[in-house]
Amino acid sequence: MTEPHVAIVTGAGTGIGQAIALKLARSGIRTLIVGRRELPLADTVSRGPADNPVAALSADITQAADRERVVSDALDRFGRVDILVNNAGVSSIEPLFSASEAEWRRVMTTNVDAAFFMAQAVLPGMRKRGWGRIVNIGSVYGVLGLNPALYDTFVEEGTAGPRRQPAYHTSKGAILNLTRDLAAAVARWGVTVNTISPGMVITEQSEGLISDEVIRKLCEMTPVGRFGKPEEIAHAVAFLASEDAAFITGEEIRVDGGWTIW
Repeated sequence: MTEPHVAIVTGAGTGIGQAIALKLARSGIRTLIVGRRELPLADTVSRGPADNPVAALSADITQAADRERVVSDALDRFGRVDILVNNAGVSSIEPLFSASEAEWRRVMTTNVDAAFFMAQAVLPGMRKRGWGRIVNIGSVYGVLGLNPALYDTFVEEGTAGPRRQPAYHTSKGAILNLTRDLAAAVARWGVTVNTISPGMVITEQSEGLISDEVIRKLCEMTPVGRFGKPEEIAHAVAFLASEDAAFITGEEIRVDGGWTIW
C-alpha cells in the first residue's frame, strides 16, 4: 500500500491557510500546520478529520532555528516531507513617503525570504525520493498595481503621500519569479513548484476591514460577481499538490473569478 503524502502548510491558523490544511488532511495527506499563534492553530486542528488528525507546531518561520525545528518535527512525526505550501504572509499599509525600512523588511522577510528558505530546507529530501510539490501562495497584486479608487483605506495622508502597499505587492511579484527559478532548478528531480494567486477572497479577518461599499465595488469589478472563498483556493492547491499536476511547473494559477482578465 502506498504511504500517504506528508505536507507542511505555513500560516495555517486562519483563512486561506486553514482551508488549505483542512483540504489536504481530508484528502488523506498527513499535514503539519505552522503558525506563530497557538490558539488559531488549535482551532484548525479541531476542525480536522478524526481519522487523519492535523498536527500543529507554533513557530516563527522568519527565524532559521524555527524553520529547522519545523522540518525536524515533520521528519520525526512522519519520516519525510512531500509537499510544502508557503502560505504564511503579512501585509502593510503605509503612507508612501513615510513607509519605514523596518516595515519593508518585515514584509519581505515573511513573504519572500521565509518561502525560499523553507523550500531550501525540504528540497534535499524531495530530491532523494524523486517526488515533491511546492506551492507558493501569491496574489493578483503580484502582477497588478493597486487602483486606489476601489478602496476607502488608500487615501492621501497630506505631505506623507498616498497610503499604499508597496512592500506587499513587491513581495508577491518576487514570489512569481522565485517560483519560476526554483521550478527550473528542481524539475529534473520530479519536483514541481507553482504559485496560486488568489483574487478577492473573504476571510474572517478581511470581513471586518472592508466596508460594504468596497465589497460592492470589488464584486462589480469581478466577472463572476462575487468574492472567492478560502476553500476555492484550497481546491487549486490540492490539485497542484497531486499526482495529476505532474506536468505543471513554474506556473501561476490565478484563482480570482476573472479579476485579471480585464
